[in-house]
Amino acid sequence: MIQDLPSPLLRSFVAVVDCGSLSSASVRIGRSESALSLQMSRLEDVIGRPVFDRDGRALKLNGTGAQLLTHARAILGRIDAARAELGQAVGPPARIGIVQDFVESILRPTLAELRDGVAGRPISVVIGSTAELLQAMSEERIDTALYAGEAVGATVTHRLPVQWFGDPALAAAEVVPLVGITPPCPFLKAAQQALDEAGRPWRMALVTPSLDGLRATVQAGLGVTCRTKAGLALVPLPAGHLPDLPDISYAVTERRCANPEIREIARNLSRQLAILTSGQ
Repeated sequence: MIQDLPSPLLRSFVAVVDCGSLSSASVRIGRSESALSLQMSRLEDVIGRPVFDRDGRALKLNGTGAQLLTHARAILGRIDAARAELGQAVGPPARIGIVQDFVESILRPTLAELRDGVAGRPISVVIGSTAELLQAMSEERIDTALYAGEAVGATVTHRLPVQWFGDPALAAAEVVPLVGITPPCPFLKAAQQALDEAGRPWRMALVTPSLDGLRATVQAGLGVTCRTKAGLALVPLPAGHLPDLPDISYAVTERRCANPEIREIARNLSRQLAILTSGQ
């Protein structure tokens, strides 16, 4: 049985066939003629038969060589394809963090813009609360993030109006039933503080870690909540039903010493955030 066929021998063999002589092939692959001659002899030893008919210094591919050439090209083609594909994935992923509110409106178009910019590089996305993203940034588990609040060194900060959502009848109740995201949550804190300052009693009807869960809870009529219209994607209560709420800031930050690709991702997030806030 023939031993394994070493790819360096096959690569030199194909070069000799394509170039037509040892001298030309030696220039192509950067080996001396004597080294190539030894490789061809080694290849024939492995196969157990000659692959060339020799006429002086001329080399003519024989039947065995022609059969081997077909396999050699296929083997080297697969090796080169594997090297190219695996080589693209070398390096750490681009790690993006974003609050739940903007998965559709900001993350989706940002990722679409990155298809060409980070082609072949893996992308990791963390979707979480502002507290979770700040923790991940401090532990260097993400490279750039968009979250609620103003941050030192933020690439950009934009403000959005915070509004009330829910059934008007619940907003008029003697004790307002609140629903919100599991604390710490800046929106829940703002709602509780606004009601306290207005002297409106309230109770917690439900908390959930999920924005989808919060939306479903409001739609089911279990309570009222506050959020941005862009984040909750529901029709807000008309002004006057409940106390006014302060605007909320959103910041885009990036890890120190971020590479150019990460900085470009942060710029994309900032651009999409600016587009969103301009329409509010």
